[in-house]
Amino acid sequence: MDSPRTKKIVMLHGMNGIGKTTLALQLIKNIQNKFDYIIWQSLRDSPPLKTIQTRLIQFISNQNSTLETSENSHLLENLRKHRCLIILDDIQTIFSSGKLASHYSPEHKNYSQFFQLIAQLSHQSCCLIISREKLREISTSKNTSIRSLHLKGLDEEATKKILKDQDLQIDEQWQKLIDFYQGNPTWLNIIATTINDLFSGNISELFQYDPLFLDPDIKELLHQQLSRLSEVEKQVISHLATTTEPVTISTLLNNLQIPASDLLNIIKSLQRRSLIEKQENNFTLLPVLKQYFEVRS
Repeated sequence: MDSPRTKKIVMLHGMNGIGKTTLALQLIKNIQNKFDYIIWQSLRDSPPLKTIQTRLIQFISNQNSTLETSENSHLLENLRKHRCLIILDDIQTIFSSGKLASHYSPEHKNYSQFFQLIAQLSHQSCCLIISREKLREISTSKNTSIRSLHLKGLDEEATKKILKDQDLQIDEQWQKLIDFYQGNPTWLNIIATTINDLFSGNISELFQYDPLFLDPDIKELLHQQLSRLSEVEKQVISHLATTTEPVTISTLLNNLQIPASDLLNIIKSLQRRSLIEKQENNFTLLPVLKQYFEVRS
């Protein structure tokens, strides 16, 4: 991953629990001496842009006076004067629920212009954005000062370490466990706790009873993400949950009463949410999500 020192915007995006915040904290630890200021702001409560700008300006300039210039120009002045690393976490909260991915809610549309200014204008700082959904501005931008990193599951070594740290018995079933939970560290830690509580760390015993077990805590994490989908996204993802093999866009068109242009936008939206996988020119749902829909049906 490129250092934020060489980029104006770096985005970490991926599913709930995939390790975005953990990676960001590790990154900050490695590069903290390269910046004058490091400022972490959570958008969990969907603050207006002006609130975030004011906090950043007051922190960097150490002043509480009323600003005479616009927040954007004043903040950019500080970003030119100082090397700042600004971390904005939980960006997805400023997007509208029930719309396609990364669609700003009406009161947060000015964030789009703000991100574009950070990317385009001259300064020596970086904005690290953490979100479950990839920004549309980043999806379409060819600006070399922007870097996007899609976090997927951990590699085999890292996932095996999680299971060992949880004192699970590593047997012939551990790879199935990792594959089903897609190397998601949060999901793996949750299911490892269940295996310890019920089967004294024996993975094979879980698979004897329910090889596709979904812990209530995992269901809740999935619900949080899926509840934000638009109705047309729910229609597509519900259909994908019933397929046994990856399907093409033409197959989806034949099975769903959705215009082609709309379906393409829906597929792109589900990709920005990290809810579907592309295998060559075919699309499929994550195994955990298929099981989630099967349990609900």
